[in-house]
Amino acid sequence: MAKYYITTPIYYVNDVAHLGHAYTTIAADILSRWHKSSGDDVFFLTGTDEHGLKIQRSAEAAGKEPKEFVESIVLKWKKLFADLKIEYSYFIRTTDQQHEEAVQRFIKKVSKDIYKGIYEGLYCVDCEAYYTEKDLIDGKLCAIHKKQVQALKEESYFFKLSKYQNKLLEIYKRNPKLISPAHRKDEILNRIKDGLKDISISRASFDWGVPFPLDKKHVTYVWFDALLNYISALGWPGGDFKRYWPADIQLMGKEILWFHTAIWHAMLLSAGIRLPKMEFAHGWWTVDGQKMSKTLGNVIDPKKIADKYGLDSFRYVLFRSIPFGEDGDFSEKMLVERLNSDLADNLGNLLSRSLTLIEKFSAGAVPKGRPDANLKKGFTKTFKEVKKDIDAVELHHALEKVFSFISRANKYVNDEAPWELAKNKKVKELNNVLYNLAESLRVISALVYPFIPESGEKIAKQLGFEAVPKLEKIKYGQTKAGIKINKGEILFRKVEKFEPEVFGQKEMISKVDLRVAEIKSAEAVLDADKLVKLQLDVGSLGERQIVAGIRKHYAPNELIGKKIILVANLKPVKLRGVDSNGMLLATEDEAHNLEVLSPVGKNGEQVLADGIKFEKAEQIEIPELEKLNLKVEHGRLVSNSRVFRTKEGEVKTKIVNKGSVR
Repeated sequence: MAKYYITTPIYYVNDVAHLGHAYTTIAADILSRWHKSSGDDVFFLTGTDEHGLKIQRSAEAAGKEPKEFVESIVLKWKKLFADLKIEYSYFIRTTDQQHEEAVQRFIKKVSKDIYKGIYEGLYCVDCEAYYTEKDLIDGKLCAIHKKQVQALKEESYFFKLSKYQNKLLEIYKRNPKLISPAHRKDEILNRIKDGLKDISISRASFDWGVPFPLDKKHVTYVWFDALLNYISALGWPGGDFKRYWPADIQLMGKEILWFHTAIWHAMLLSAGIRLPKMEFAHGWWTVDGQKMSKTLGNVIDPKKIADKYGLDSFRYVLFRSIPFGEDGDFSEKMLVERLNSDLADNLGNLLSRSLTLIEKFSAGAVPKGRPDANLKKGFTKTFKEVKKDIDAVELHHALEKVFSFISRANKYVNDEAPWELAKNKKVKELNNVLYNLAESLRVISALVYPFIPESGEKIAKQLGFEAVPKLEKIKYGQTKAGIKINKGEILFRKVEKFEPEVFGQKEMISKVDLRVAEIKSAEAVLDADKLVKLQLDVGSLGERQIVAGIRKHYAPNELIGKKIILVANLKPVKLRGVDSNGMLLATEDEAHNLEVLSPVGKNGEQVLADGIKFEKAEQIEIPELEKLNLKVEHGRLVSNSRVFRTKEGEVKTKIVNKGSVR
């Protein structure tokens, strides 16, 4: 029996669980299920990262101690993974006593490579990471969070990362698959060749972390602490460490590959511990071409999509449409197309028609038959190729080959036409066809189970089996005659019509109160060359005063009588001492042409996005409004795919065809 140890990153508890977290963890679940079914001794590790300054600040803001603060959040992560049918072996928390003890033991072991100094550099609180200016946008913004980093200067302990530069380059040259995919390896090699600098591994400015064993005034830097979970979970240096280490594959998003290669591997070299066999960095999912972010409000809730379309549909589309190592754009349209064609029309149809034929022509029992030579050969070839794809972490190719075999089985039904065989009373030939349909579905249930476990189980159950057959001993032709089928519900229902979510935004759109308003008077604000004070008629909402920064583009007298879109529930502010109770919407293109959005409609009428019902008029602030990602496309006001309109029609522009909205 071979061992198989697979890990995901441990997830930062302050994050909102989204598609990216689900993507990594479902991938690990697929690989884990495949190897378990193949008879391997599998250990699948995931968990949460619970230390650091960001957690301490969030806990303080919530009026709680950090440990109390993280407890309820961890339960949400575990609940999500259970809902997504993720079957991990162990869920580690960096607040576990076993982990903290292992971290302190490890630091003592590598103390020869640790020294005390002064750290002066740039720090992103959200990443809990230090950066150089060349890593940042314009030398000051975190490339991931787009937030300004902090300049820090404090006493710290350092790890001699620079000592391992040449050793790492030698190892990566000898082991070309250690960092995968190949183009990610090239990125890491180039960065190492630029020169490695020693890294800070302790902090003295806060106390929420693993106590640093070499100095009681310090806690361990969160990344140094977190990376050690992969060995602490095994009970290093005892426990199951010898049984499972080195890890066979460690999965992660591409943004944290650096920590899992140069830093993690240098740490292991310092401690005399073997390196993992493979670090695999997958790409990012975008939504409508944009990276998911809380600022844009387009973070995908995996549970919500799984509930809407079915868990297996969600799991399938994540790994069928895009190569695992590349970036991909997620859309419900893509999901529905795959659901309808691959899952409903291909797999679901094969199960339904096969069981119906067995019911009709064999009294619901699998007849005695001879394995079809072509189907047997096709399965043997498919199984062999899929195993290679799994080893190469090419999950999209694996699914492609499995569903190609499913298509082949569907073609077999059409080619053999069992209804014609029954009509012509060719009983032996008919029984052979019915047997091969049942046998094809049996081996298919085993192949699809790691990817879409609920469907694999349903297929096996409807065929009359107690469990999905194991891949370890599977061969084509093992179904015994006489087994009674148990035809159940349709495996996948086609989606004929669907209303796409604008992920994370639909709820926000429904809380923004946009109204048609008419400008009754306009005057310049003194000592402010951009500002103009406007008096508005907002129909049933009465009169409003706002201040707008459009004076360089519109003279005050041009604005009188003009219809505008008012953000009516924006929190009131003072601009240059003038009260502003709302905000108008204007659009600007790349040529800096600015146009005030002017709808057709009655004063006070709501401006609504397609498919959105306004919920409530609680006050909002500018950052919440920015989440809508409002823009003008093709001369229309939109938020992603949703068009805004009044009862009279769409909100259209006359000058700006494409631009941002502010």
